[in-house]
Amino acid sequence: MSSQSFIGEQLGSFRLESVLGSGAMGVVFKATHQATGRAAAVKIVQGEVAENPKLLERFGREAEIVKQFRHPNIVRWLATGKYKGTYYFAMEYVEGTTLDKVIQDRGEIPWREVVDLGIQICDALQYAHRQGVVHRDLKPSNLMVTPDGHVKLTDFGIAKDLDRTALTAPGRTLGTAAYMAPEQIRGTPAVSHKTDLYSLGALLYQMLTGKPPFSGASAVVLMHCHINEPPPRPSDKVEKIPKALDDVVVSLMAKAPADRPWDAEAVAVILRELRDKADRKQAVAMVWPEPGDAAANPSRAGIGVAPKKPKAAAKGKKKSRSSGAVPALSIDDEPGFLTRERLEIAGLVGGLLVIGGFIAYWLWPPGQEYLYRRAVPLMESSRRSDWIEAIREYIDPLDARFPDHPYRGETRAWRDKLVLDEAEGRARLLASPTPTPFSQPQTNGERQFAMYHAMAAKAEAEGNEVEAERYWRQMADTVPEDDPEDRKWHLLAVKRADDLAARVHDRRVFVEDQFRRAVAALQAGRPKEAIQIQAMLRERYGRYTDVADLFAPLEPEPEPEPDDEPNPDADKDE
Repeated sequence: MSSQSFIGEQLGSFRLESVLGSGAMGVVFKATHQATGRAAAVKIVQGEVAENPKLLERFGREAEIVKQFRHPNIVRWLATGKYKGTYYFAMEYVEGTTLDKVIQDRGEIPWREVVDLGIQICDALQYAHRQGVVHRDLKPSNLMVTPDGHVKLTDFGIAKDLDRTALTAPGRTLGTAAYMAPEQIRGTPAVSHKTDLYSLGALLYQMLTGKPPFSGASAVVLMHCHINEPPPRPSDKVEKIPKALDDVVVSLMAKAPADRPWDAEAVAVILRELRDKADRKQAVAMVWPEPGDAAANPSRAGIGVAPKKPKAAAKGKKKSRSSGAVPALSIDDEPGFLTRERLEIAGLVGGLLVIGGFIAYWLWPPGQEYLYRRAVPLMESSRRSDWIEAIREYIDPLDARFPDHPYRGETRAWRDKLVLDEAEGRARLLASPTPTPFSQPQTNGERQFAMYHAMAAKAEAEGNEVEAERYWRQMADTVPEDDPEDRKWHLLAVKRADDLAARVHDRRVFVEDQFRRAVAALQAGRPKEAIQIQAMLRERYGRYTDVADLFAPLEPEPEPEPDDEPNPDADKDE
């Protein structure tokens, strides 16, 4: 069927109204959800994808994962279905335009706007990566921008399977190859979340300069550049750009995944710092500072000559010194001790002392107390990005420069807090009931977690949380605490065991207290209340083995038996 023939058709709950666009995968329609009246974007899957059972199976599996996403910067997945043999999926409709169109219309985007857009993209990527999904096709055409500057990431989790099936198909590879990471082109090492980070670097470069980092007449040329050419700096094309932004773009496009930032959140930390400085009207160090700007002065690290700006033409010739002769002065002409030469030397020495004072002031390293106090509020935050900033800016210098500082216990606990958070995120993937390429254990610690999690989960399902705690204690004893790679899994096992122990203790205390209330009610002649309390306890906690001994049936105490039998003739004798 042609694209126009679908207009007016109803696919599931969606009635197709107009064509929004088309690509190698199929056609996207604007549609209306009949039940709610809300607009939706419905993509019809066509071509080789619809004819390949294996690709359709992968498509369906990815759909099951991605449709669970709930993030303000990711287009929400609404439904998947089949109509007259044609597969389709429906997504949230975004009122706006693609970032690709924005760049075409505007060219270079000011760095401040790039930072705002970049933060939103990083947030979307970090959320998806924590769920074990890598986009694999991050590019401007897969990003929607609303009129108020809100970013929505689209086509999540599908591009890898689709594009790798026919890498050289017309109209498919050039858009993808312009942003492909070297490992994605080679196929080794395995594609990971850092593959998306490389594409993010290429994307930021294009937003800043108006063009992708590499150009070529074919996909092969582009791939060669990504594998062999060093990443270009945006500052080679743009004058107004912060040094930190220029550096992060280059680091994102490092050839080796290990040389790129740790994750999207680490990039967001840098971008947020730039945004916050700009919002507070603080000085932002620029690659090419304007003349007279504070950043154009010699840096704190030393005095040097500022490099020339890109493509900058000479403004004019240097002014020549006056050609007038300066009369020479002899010793006899000097009026006294304060000779001209001595005054010049004194002025030079004084200037050097002032410069030295400023350098000493700015370069004098902050003390351990200062570094510690600056780290405290960041580590008390609930945001992981604040923890990363605290460790990078304050805790690392504190531990490196003051090895015997009195806060060693706290800084170690802070580092453990961050690595434990990493383990928690990875553990969610390993324990996910939906298998993905990222749910397979890769390290010794991950394999131990998978094994003990299975045993502990079974014990918990059976109501035996004491046994589950024992399994986690065994894992903590098995995984080496001092191994840099496995320490986070040791910490996770200890935390799981401690959480279970606390839960068992609190449950026991509560049930015992309620049991005493039931006994008191029974003794006070309120058997109905006692029965209600016991029924509640059985319903909520009867399945737990650790309180099973407390659920003995409550029975009233028997009446005391009299010492002697009553004498019916006693009254007669009296």
